[in-house]
Amino acid sequence: MEAASTSLRDDCPPWEDVSLSAPHRDDGLLVTHVNQTQDLLRSQGQAVEWKSSSDWLLTHSLYSSGLSLSTLLSHGTTKISAEEDRGLSRQLEITAAALIHFDFQLYQAIELYHGRIRWLNQGSMKVFGLVKGSRVGVIVDTSDVNCTKDRLPDLQSNLLSLIEEQLSCKRQLYLMSCGTETSSLWDGPRDVDTFRLQEACGWVDELGGRGGCNLLQALKTGLGLGCTQLDSLVIVLGSSPDQTADALFDYVGHSILGRTLIHVVSYCSISPLTIATVKRLAEVTQGRHHIFSASLGVVDSSTDLELLWTEIKAARELLGHTEALRQGRLGDMTVTVVGQQISTELDSFSLSPSLPRPPIHNVPLNIKPPGVPPSSSADWLRNHGLKAKRLGLYQVLSPNAYSLLEGFVPILNKTVSSTVHEKAMVQFEWHDGTVKNVHVDLPLIYHYQKQLMSAVAVLERRVQWLSSGSRQFWGTVCEQRVVIVVDMSMMIPGFSLHIQHSLRVLLEEQLANKHSFNIIAFGSAVRAWRERLALTSPENLQEAWQWVQGLQCSGSRNTMAALRLSLEGDLNSGAPSLSPAPLLPPSPPLTQGLYLFTSGLPDQEIATVSSYVSECCSGRPLRLHICLLTGEETEGQTEAQTGGCPPPRHATREETAGALRELAQAGNGRFHWISETGILESDDITALIGEMERAANYWQKSAMLVDSLTQKSDCRCPGEDLSPGDKAPAQSPLAWRRRDRPLPPPRPTALTLARLQMKEGRTNEHSSSQKALAWRPSSTTSTIPPVQPMTGWGPVETKAKQRKPSQVTQSVFYLEDGNLGVVFKSYPKPKSVRKSIPLVTLPKQEEICSTKRWLKRFSIKRQKLDIYKLVSGPDCTHHKKLVPSVLKTVSAKYCSIFPSVHINGMVKHLQLTPGELKQYLTQTERLLLRYMQRLQWLLSGSRRVFGAVLEREVCVLLDVSGSMAPCLGELKTKLASLIWEQLHHNTVRFSLLAFSEGVKAWRPALQEPTEEACRDAVQWAYQLNTHGGTNTLEALQTGCGFGDSVGLYLLSDGKPDSSCSLVLKETERLTTGNHITIHTVSFNCTDSSANDFLKKLAHQTGGRYHRCHDNVDALSGLLESGLSDGDEPTLPALEGDDLRRLAQEIDKLRHFRKQAQVFREILLEKKNPEETTRINQTD
Repeated sequence: MEAASTSLRDDCPPWEDVSLSAPHRDDGLLVTHVNQTQDLLRSQGQAVEWKSSSDWLLTHSLYSSGLSLSTLLSHGTTKISAEEDRGLSRQLEITAAALIHFDFQLYQAIELYHGRIRWLNQGSMKVFGLVKGSRVGVIVDTSDVNCTKDRLPDLQSNLLSLIEEQLSCKRQLYLMSCGTETSSLWDGPRDVDTFRLQEACGWVDELGGRGGCNLLQALKTGLGLGCTQLDSLVIVLGSSPDQTADALFDYVGHSILGRTLIHVVSYCSISPLTIATVKRLAEVTQGRHHIFSASLGVVDSSTDLELLWTEIKAARELLGHTEALRQGRLGDMTVTVVGQQISTELDSFSLSPSLPRPPIHNVPLNIKPPGVPPSSSADWLRNHGLKAKRLGLYQVLSPNAYSLLEGFVPILNKTVSSTVHEKAMVQFEWHDGTVKNVHVDLPLIYHYQKQLMSAVAVLERRVQWLSSGSRQFWGTVCEQRVVIVVDMSMMIPGFSLHIQHSLRVLLEEQLANKHSFNIIAFGSAVRAWRERLALTSPENLQEAWQWVQGLQCSGSRNTMAALRLSLEGDLNSGAPSLSPAPLLPPSPPLTQGLYLFTSGLPDQEIATVSSYVSECCSGRPLRLHICLLTGEETEGQTEAQTGGCPPPRHATREETAGALRELAQAGNGRFHWISETGILESDDITALIGEMERAANYWQKSAMLVDSLTQKSDCRCPGEDLSPGDKAPAQSPLAWRRRDRPLPPPRPTALTLARLQMKEGRTNEHSSSQKALAWRPSSTTSTIPPVQPMTGWGPVETKAKQRKPSQVTQSVFYLEDGNLGVVFKSYPKPKSVRKSIPLVTLPKQEEICSTKRWLKRFSIKRQKLDIYKLVSGPDCTHHKKLVPSVLKTVSAKYCSIFPSVHINGMVKHLQLTPGELKQYLTQTERLLLRYMQRLQWLLSGSRRVFGAVLEREVCVLLDVSGSMAPCLGELKTKLASLIWEQLHHNTVRFSLLAFSEGVKAWRPALQEPTEEACRDAVQWAYQLNTHGGTNTLEALQTGCGFGDSVGLYLLSDGKPDSSCSLVLKETERLTTGNHITIHTVSFNCTDSSANDFLKKLAHQTGGRYHRCHDNVDALSGLLESGLSDGDEPTLPALEGDDLRRLAQEIDKLRHFRKQAQVFREILLEKKNPEETTRINQTD
C-alpha cells in the first residue's frame, strides 16, 4: 500500500498533495487519475483528504525549500575592509550562476503557488473552499435573504457540486439548515454511502427560505455533537445572523476550545456586516474563511489563498533583493558579481496568471439595449425625493398650523398669549425652533404615513439597484460624453482581473446609451484606446473590450499625466484621429464625465492635482468622479513587491479615501469607494440613506402627533374608533338611550332650598344663616361653588397674613362729627408663590479649594435649580377634601387642569410651563458642563495623584517601603509635577519627607518655592529607593514638627507597621490645639481596610481623603471626548472626597434633568380639561 500511496502522490500535481486518511491493502485497483482514485477509494470505504494551504506550506513554503536571503548570501564570500572615509565596510562576492539558480528556484516556487491558486479556484472549491476533515458537518443558511428566487437555484446547484466533489469523499456527514428554526437531515452523523448521498441531494433540492438566520442555535447543535462525532464544521452564510456579533463570538469562543475545525463561507453576499462576521468568526475559532463573489465570478478573500499570496509576495521581495545584488549594493554592503553572463535558463520560463479568468472573460460582450438615461442620486431626489413629492412633514402640516398670538392687555398692563388654540390643538415644535398649534387630521396623518412607507420602499429599491451590476464598481454613469481613466499600476497586481471584469460589465450595461466614450489606462506611462472620443456603437464597444484584455499592470501611478491627457487632449479636438471609427463634431454641447478608477494616491502631491482639476473643471461642463478600489494587497507593500515603484504615500485606507474624496469635490464630481467586501462609501447611496433617515424622522414626529391627540381626546365615547375610514365613529348605545329619555330633575340641595324660601317670602330677614346660604356671586357668568369649598384653605391664608403683615400707606383725617377717616394711598402688590427659573452665574477660572467648599457656592441647591422645590410650592399642592353633601372625597377644581406627578411620596401639580422647563434644561446644561470642567481639572496634572494642595505651608510624606517598588518610577514623575505645577506655581512653602523603616527629610524646615529649591527637591526625590517596612507614626510625628499650621499630605499604599488605632490616637494628640490638617492619598492600594484607615486619619483632622484610581486615565479621556462631542459620559465609582462629592452632584443634576424632560413631555401632551368637563356635563 505504501508503494501505491507513493505512486498516487507522484501522479497528482504537487499543489493537490492527496493524503489517505485510512490506508488499506492495495489490491492493484488504484489508478492515477484523481477522480477515478476517489471513486475506487470510496468503493473500498477509504476517504481521500486534501491538505489546507497551512498544512501544505509546511513542506512547500520558501523557508522549507531553503529560499531565503540568508541562504543566498551563504553562497557568496563576505569580506570586511577598512576605509578612511566610512570606517569598516562589508563586501560580498557572489557568482552570477548562484544568482541565476536562486532566481530560477524562486520562479518555480511562484509558479507552484500560482498552480495551487488555480486548483483552489476549480469546481466547488471556488465557491466553498477546500473542506478538511473526514467527519464533516455542514450548516447552510436558509434565510429568506439567502434563498430568494434568484439565488436559490444557484445555491442548490453549488451545494450538489460540493456533495459530489468533496463531501462524497468523507467518512461521515451531517447536514443542517439554519433559518428561524434549525432543521437537520439526520439526528446525528451518518456514514457516507450511495444511499446517504442520495438523501443529501434530495435534502438540497427541498431547501427554501425559512425566515431569519438563527446561527447561534445551529452552532449549539453542531458544536454539541463534540469532537468525537465531528472533526470539521462548514458554515455557509449568505445573510447576517439574527444574533449580535458579541453574543455569537462569546459562545463560540468558550465552546469550541480548538477541538473542531471551523470553515466559514460567505456565499454571494455583498453585505459588509456578513463578510465581517465570517472573518471574525474564523478568527475567533482559529479556523478558515472563504468569501465568494458571484458578481465577479472569483474568490474575493480566502484563508488558503491569502497564505499563498503571502508566499508569492515574499518570493517577489527576494527577487527584488537579487536584482539589488546585481546592481552592486544591498543595504550597506557592497556586492561584486563574479562571472557575469547571460543565462538562457530563465528565457523559456514564464509565469502564468495568478487567478483563473471567468468563463465569460473571453466571450464577446453581451451589450444590453439602451434604456432610460440614468441620473445621480442628487438629481434623482430633486424629482423623486420627499420634498419633490410634497411629503415633508412641515409641508403637510403647514395649512393647519397656527402661530401663537400675543397682545397687550391694558387692564393687566402686560402682554399675554392666547390660550384658545392650546386648548383645542396640539402644540408642535416647528423646524425653526418655534412652537405652533397644529390641528391634527387623523385620516390625513395616517394617509401621510402610508405615503412615507411607499417612498422609503422606493428609496430602498434604488439602493439595491445602485449595489448591483456595474454600478457596484462605478456608480451611475450619467454624462453623455464619458472618459474612463483606469489605474493599471503595479500597486495592486493581484486585482488586474477585477479591474478588467469591472470594465467589461461597464461596457455591457452603462455605455450603450452614451453619445461617445474613450478609455485611458495609466501606470508610469499613459495609453489611450483612441486619440479622441469615439461614438458609441457595438463595434466600438467590442473593440474597446479587446483592447482592455491586453492591459497589463506596470510602473507607478502617474495620475497627473492621465488627467492631462484626458482634459487637455479634449481641447485639441481638431487633431487628426488614428482610428477609422467615426469621430465627434469639434465641440458637441454635451457634459463630459471623467471616471477615474484608481487604487490609491497619485505619485504627485494631492494638493497640486486638486488645484489642477479645480482649474480645469471650473466654468466647463466637466465633472471628475473618483472610483477607489482598495484591498489588503495595497497596504504595506515594498518597492520589490511593486516592481521597483515607490509604495503608496499614505499607509491607511482612510487617509487615501479622504484625499481622493477632496479631489472629487474639487472636480464637482462624486466619490465611490469599494473593496473586496463590497461598497464602503458612495455619495449616491449616502444621499439616499439621508433621505430615508429624514423620512424616519418625519414618521416618528407624525406618530407623536397622533399619540398627543389620542391622549388629549378624553371626551370620546367608549366605543369610538379613531382609525381612519369613511364612516363617522359610532357612539355607544347607552349614550343614545340617555338622549331619548328626559333628564331627571336635579336633587335639591341646602342652597337650592334656601333660595326657594327667599323667593316665596318665607325667610326671616334677620336669619343670617339663610342669607349666607342664599348668597350669589356678583357676576352672572360665574359658576356656583360647591358647599363649603374653602374650608381647607382658610387657616393657610390666615397664617400667611399673620406671618407677614401687609404693608400699606394711609392718610388719617377728622370728619365733621369728630370721627376719624382714613384714605389709603398705596396697596400691597400681590406676590406670587410660583418660583421662577434663576439664571446661573458660574466662574470661568478654577478656584483652588476643596469640592465641599466649592459646592457651597455652586451646588444645585445654591443655584436654586432643585426641580423638586420648583414644583413643590404651596400652589402645587394636591388637595382632596370630604364634601358632606355628597359624602365623598373630591379634589380641588384645578386638580383636573394641571398634570399630577408623584414627588417624594406626595402628589404635586405641575404649574411650570414648557418654556420654563426648557429654560431650566438650558441652565442645568450650563451647570453640568461646568461640573464636568471642574472634574476634568481635578483629574489633570499632579492633582490626579495628590489632589489639590490648599494650604500655604505643606509637607509631603512619601511612603518608600518595599511594597512601593513597582510604582516608584511613576511616583517620582508625579512628585516632580506636583513641585513645579502646584507648589512653585502657587508659591507654597514646602518640604519633603520619605519614610520606610525610618524617616528621611529633604530639608529640616519649610523652604520657599524658588526655582533652585524646586530643582534640588526634584533631584532629591529621584535619588529615593524603596526598602523596609512602613513606619507611618514616626513620619507623622516628624511632619507635625514643621509648624502649627502646616498641611501634611501623606501618600501610602497600605497599613502602617504599628497598630492603626495607636496611630489614630497619637495623631489626635499631636494635632489637638494646633491647626494641622492631614490629607491622605491612597496610591495603588486595593486593601479596603488600609483605605479605611487612611480615610479615618484624614477625617479625624478635617482633611481630605484622595485615592488614585487605576481607571482615572480612562476617565480623563472619556471626559475629554464627552465634552468635545456634547455627550454625557458615565462616571465610574470614585472614592476620593473631592471626586466623590462632585460626582454625586453630577449624578443628582442628571437625575433632575431627566425629570425635567419628563415633566416637559407631560405638559406638552396634557390639554386644558375645561372643554371636556363642559361636554360631559351636557351629555
